[in-house]
Formats: sequence, C-alpha cells, structure tokens
Amino acid sequence: MKNKLYILLMLAFPFLSSSQILWDNFEDTRIGYYDFVHGGMTTRLNNPLPNAINSSELCAQYVRNPGETYDVIVIVANGPFLELTDYINGTKKMTIDVFSPAPGIPLQITLEDSSIAGATNYPDGRHSIYTAITTATNAWERVEFIYDLRPDNSVSDVDVTSLILLFDIGNNTNDTYYFDNLYGPEFDNQCNGLVIDPNVNFADWDCNWNLRFCPSNSACSSYDYMSGWLNHKYNPDNTGINISKYCGEYTRNPDSNGEDVLVSYFASGNLDLSVNKYFNFKVYGPPRPIYMSFQDAGGNEVFGYSSALLSNNEWQQFSIDLSTVSTTSIVRFVLFLDQSVVNWDKYYLDDFNLSSIQLSLEELENADALKIYPQPADNHLNITLEFKEDDKKHLALCDVQGRVLLSRTLDQNFHNVVLDISDLNSGIYFLKMKSRNSLYTKQVQIIK
Repeated sequence: MKNKLYILLMLAFPFLSSSQILWDNFEDTRIGYYDFVHGGMTTRLNNPLPNAINSSELCAQYVRNPGETYDVIVIVANGPFLELTDYINGTKKMTIDVFSPAPGIPLQITLEDSSIAGATNYPDGRHSIYTAITTATNAWERVEFIYDLRPDNSVSDVDVTSLILLFDIGNNTNDTYYFDNLYGPEFDNQCNGLVIDPNVNFADWDCNWNLRFCPSNSACSSYDYMSGWLNHKYNPDNTGINISKYCGEYTRNPDSNGEDVLVSYFASGNLDLSVNKYFNFKVYGPPRPIYMSFQDAGGNEVFGYSSALLSNNEWQQFSIDLSTVSTTSIVRFVLFLDQSVVNWDKYYLDDFNLSSIQLSLEELENADALKIYPQPADNHLNITLEFKEDDKKHLALCDVQGRVLLSRTLDQNFHNVVLDISDLNSGIYFLKMKSRNSLYTKQVQIIK
C-alpha cells in the first residue's frame, strides 16, 4: 500500500521524485541499518491506530531510555551521502511519520560522520542538525525536519555516514513512540542494480534480507523468535572467505537456560529445493558446537544438522546437503549456538543462501591459493592462482543454480587470468578452480 501511494504522489507531483528517498517503511524497504540504539526498539509491530497519514500494517516501536538525555537511534547509510545543500537551504526536507504521546515534543535528526562523532566530543563529526516538533497526541502525523545549524564545517557531504534520530531531545523520559516511513537524504547505495532472487538468496546483511523472524503474514518484533540479540554490524574479518562489508552479530542470552535459539522463516514461503539442494551459511565465533533444525509448518523437524566451529574467531563455511528432504516441506530453520551452555558468547552470521554446488570445508581450507579482485566486480574479474601444481587447471564461473557461465582451461604456466564479465547481470556467483588434486570455490559479487 505504501509503495502504491508513493507512486501516485509521484505521478501527481513529479518534483517529489527528485526529493528525499525512503530509508525504511518496516515492511519491504530498508536501505540503511540500525547500528546502535539507546532505548528499546521493535522494528516490525502492528500499527497502533491506522489513519489517513499512515494506514500501513506495520511500523516501528521505540521506548526511550530515561537514563539518556540525548537518546539516539543511529542509522548507517549503505553508501556515501550525496549533495546535502538542498536540505540545508530547505529545498528538500527529511520527513517521518510519528505517533507520539503528546504535542510539543522536540525531535531531531543529526547527519554525521560516525567515525569521528562520539558521545563526548560534540561538535566534532556533526555535519548538520535538523529539528521538528510533534503536534498530536496518540495519533499519526507527518513531521518535517527543518535545518537548524552546521556544528562542524570540516565534515563534507560525502563524509557523512549516518542519520541520527532523537526523540524528546534534552529530556530524561521513558515515553513510547511509534514511527514509520522515514524519508532521508540520497546516497550512493551500493545495492542499486543488484538482482536478488528471494528463493535462493536469504541474507547477506549488505543488500539482501529475505529472512523473517516470524511468519511473513504476521506482524512481529524482530526479536520474537530469538533468545539473544541480533544486530547489523561490520564484518570483523573481510580478508578471508567472507569479503562482505556487513554481517549479522548475534549475542547469546545467558538467561535462556542454555536453550538459546534463533528461529527464522523464509520470506518466499517454503524452501524450494527442486534445483538447489545445498543450504549454505557462514559463522564466525568461538570454537563451539552448532545445531540447525529444519522444520515444517507444524514445527516438526524435517532435517537436523550437527557440526562445530573449528577455529577461534575465523569465518567458517557450512554447506548442508538437503537432497533427501521433500522439495517444499521446510518453512523455517532453528539455529542453536553452543546448545545447553549459559554464556554471553558473540557470533557473526552471514551469506545464507541455496546453491546446487556444495561449498565444503575441504574446498575452502586453502582458499587463499585462489585470489580474486575487485570485489564487488563490474566488467572484469582478475584471478590469481598462488599454488604450485604441475597440472592443468579448470576455471568455471557459475551462477547460484550451478550453471557454468564462463570457463577456462589453463596449463601449468598460467597464474593470472582476467575474465570478461561485462555480459553478466549484477548478482552472486561462484568461481570454482579444479585441478587433479585440488578443488577451490570462492563467492563473487557483481554489481553494475
């Protein structure tokens, strides 16, 4: 409904198409990620009282932290900001739908470089500040943020990394707010043009999020089926098998009597295993056992997978063969990290997807022997082979369904190869290198 309304507005008022962009509507659009919040935030909750301003089903709920005078919600853009002059001179304005407990409550948006700005070094890193005031009680209203001041002139537009949202700034209250349809400044979104198949690509925390923590037709909190806490974070190590910029950070709940679980549904519905039968994901954390239970709509286990992290704080690839499972029986998975143990351990998760190619641990043990750049790639992919085998090597670039799109056979004298990928669409691919005694697989991301 939200998207249809916005399209109608664009047709009626063409100038809106060049104004601010939708950052989050808590249903089908999110182009930033929530790096930090002081209070308690639920990102998928029933709209408390739909009206003409906001009639959508879902929104966010935020309970302010009374211990913080400057209670913040930090939202990081998925790319560098563009020109901000129009927001300073008022030609463009940031807006948000707010459901607040009273009129006269001050709201604020700060655009900042979060690598500089800190809790105790104001005004350093703050590019510009915008303010608004609520006018309604327990009813939706659309507020516009007006430019207020430019605290740190040394921060250029392209240096801005984050949008900081503050409710009831300067006061120590614990009021509950609902908000929705956040429109903010334009930025160079690294995910533009990337084609994502929700039946195959489930979550990479960069451009792809097709997992749900409740049935897709139900409104719920992101935490409803998690014992611990899942946040969007920077990849702790992008030099090895996981080159992603972002990933999921999961902290176990020590109050769960050891039965800490993360339950996730697939946004596309039942898992389709008709072509792609390998369920893949990566985990980074302490050397602990893991267990994944694949379940049907009734919560019955269809397939169980038991394994372990073998190294301390290194990314490890898991690839589960589901070829014995009925092709459409799985609707969710339950991930147990260090089951039956009570602790605060922290894990990082990434790259949940299906493929017809098994990405085994053995294939990736010597993955440094196969280096590819740039990542993400555009029109050309450079490949360096750093191992000594007096044998022919076979290179194949495959899509997620295992279809070979490009291939080369190299003799023992070839160690550097450039593949022309200009005809390939944006998406996720796999590069496989096979010789007589070795098999290596690496993920390739193409963005046009």
